[in-house]
Amino acid sequence: MRLPLLLLFVLASACSQPMDEPVLPGAQGPPAGTSSAPPATAPSTPSVAGAAEVDARFAPLIAAAFREYRAWGRVDDELRWAPWLCRLPMPGRARMSAAEDGGHARKLYSVFARNRDRYPFVQGTEPVSQPVGQALVKESYHPELVEKGAAPELPGASPPESPHGPEDHFDPYLRDGDRVYRASRLAGAYVVLKVAPETPGTDAGWVYGTVTPEGEVTSAGRVASCMGCHESAPHERVFGIAPATGQ
Repeated sequence: MRLPLLLLFVLASACSQPMDEPVLPGAQGPPAGTSSAPPATAPSTPSVAGAAEVDARFAPLIAAAFREYRAWGRVDDELRWAPWLCRLPMPGRARMSAAEDGGHARKLYSVFARNRDRYPFVQGTEPVSQPVGQALVKESYHPELVEKGAAPELPGASPPESPHGPEDHFDPYLRDGDRVYRASRLAGAYVVLKVAPETPGTDAGWVYGTVTPEGEVTSAGRVASCMGCHESAPHERVFGIAPATGQ
């Protein structure tokens, strides 16, 4: 009976992973990006509903986008473009999320895009297709209530020097009625990028991720809380933003 028992032990060891669970090439044990214990979360981590979802196939793409995005420019930074307006061009502006709850609730933000010419700056009736390789990074800031007189009276007037360098033009003040808020410290970043639509494990080619200010990727892949919102976006998985106004 020793031989059958030995054979049974070998088979049991080889099938320790569920038969219906996808296995990545070279993976040992559970698929990459999963863990039996919940991962530690830094205090500055952007909020993501549910447990952290980190797909190891896409975490490097999210990390690379976070390292590079400051050179892309903000989607609403008109000072980067040649003059074409019948008014003074405006710097990028702090905007406030309309969300009342969740990770985006009442946060100030600014959006950067790798392909800025394809970002839907004005939400028209026709969807704007997004190329493979497009990547968006939304900086999220903690809002700081500013005392009257501490902010410039005119929106965009003499914006302070950006921490990203002289090529970045950003007005961190947002005027909401009789209150003025300032985009203070970075709360984290949200990343959305597009790969080939047929890529397994993506949302029709779209990959989502969250990153702490220190650069730690806290989610990557088909992040459910992100997908649930972006599936309704009019430009594939991109919402677009309204043009600059004199708030």
